[in-house]
Amino acid sequence: MLQRGDDILILLAAGSARRMQSVVDDKITATLAGTPVFIHSLRAFLNTGLIGRVIITYRDSDQFARLRLQLAEHPMPDHLIQFVSGGESRQDSVYAALQTCEGHTGLVHIHDGARPLVTDEAIRKVRAKAWTTGAAILAGRSADTVKIAKGDSDSVEASPDRGLVWTAETPQVFRTSTVLRAYRKVAMLGRKVTDDSSAVEYVGQDVSLVENTTVNLKLTRPSDFVLAEAILKTR
Repeated sequence: MLQRGDDILILLAAGSARRMQSVVDDKITATLAGTPVFIHSLRAFLNTGLIGRVIITYRDSDQFARLRLQLAEHPMPDHLIQFVSGGESRQDSVYAALQTCEGHTGLVHIHDGARPLVTDEAIRKVRAKAWTTGAAILAGRSADTVKIAKGDSDSVEASPDRGLVWTAETPQVFRTSTVLRAYRKVAMLGRKVTDDSSAVEYVGQDVSLVENTTVNLKLTRPSDFVLAEAILKTR
């Protein structure tokens, strides 16, 4: 039996598959190398022995039924797994899940269910940093030069130093009380955020960047499934 820790995992599964061009109806429950996409991520987290509770957000009743069926077909260890109905946006889904974590004094890992290649080592590394600093995210150094556009135009406003540019990934790990307070503030201000560290910045919490040296692809387009399966075969 796997070790059970006290951390919480929020696994986001409520997103749409708009950019899958109708090739994949639901990228979270789709099969990747013989296993549902979200099961790959779930196993990686549970294998660390850090997680004591799992919260999975879902999109609708049909997806909820598929997720439950696939969990039954791929039994997990004795962890508390619960489901929370997600919202229209990622931000809404995270906030809905966080509200069930009131009173938790440890760390919460927030992970996109469409990132099935995350490794046990990467999870442990970002968690260790968050334990020390209170907030840490897995990220990669930008290999490309980034351009900032002028407003809504297609003209270049600026070209930031590539050495200072990182691309945010998940998991993103925080003290539960901090990220819950952050999402409450963002909701109160009516602000929109596209990742959790952006919300945490609103309450003055420094966020540590933890470099990920392995591929942590987010499944976005049909071709990503081919690439992800090829990567899994090399591990």
